[in-house]
Amino acid sequence: MKWKRIAAAVSVCALFLLIFVPFKTCIVLESIKQESKDVLVPLPSSEEREFSILYTHSIHLSDVLETYKADEESNIIQTTLVYEDTAIGMPGGAAGEEVFERTEGGKYKISNMNRTFPHIDISIGQVAANHRFIYNEKVYRLADYFGEGALIRMSVQKQSLFQLWKGVILNG
Repeated sequence: MKWKRIAAAVSVCALFLLIFVPFKTCIVLESIKQESKDVLVPLPSSEEREFSILYTHSIHLSDVLETYKADEESNIIQTTLVYEDTAIGMPGGAAGEEVFERTEGGKYKISNMNRTFPHIDISIGQVAANHRFIYNEKVYRLADYFGEGALIRMSVQKQSLFQLWKGVILNG
């Protein structure tokens, strides 16, 4: 009789750990000011942890592509920036070890970036910005998940099964 109680207690603890202990690394997009479901992008444990944000610049109305990767310490590292105009709000050159070049298509590109962030806050544009999240060659319009004008935070976090079940999962 006593061993049944011990086995039941161990089973309950194991189930609790399985459901509530974070284990899966994800890119988490969450609303900062309003109630909504978190958008979760599960990352593989392999090298393919790269993703991008594409938006239309509000002043010169041309596309800007920011490419990032997630590291093992849950940081977001910006690796590349591609844009069409060096006007207001865009860099006119590179810094440090970065490489600034003009592409064959006439765009400007800064590569070899190594800018590290614990998280990135994004204000989803209401008019022209059309912020899009790109992962595994699939494009997800952020306003479809959070609404135009929403303020969201993008971070890399470990998630539990419970968190995965209650979020909106984008499968790349």
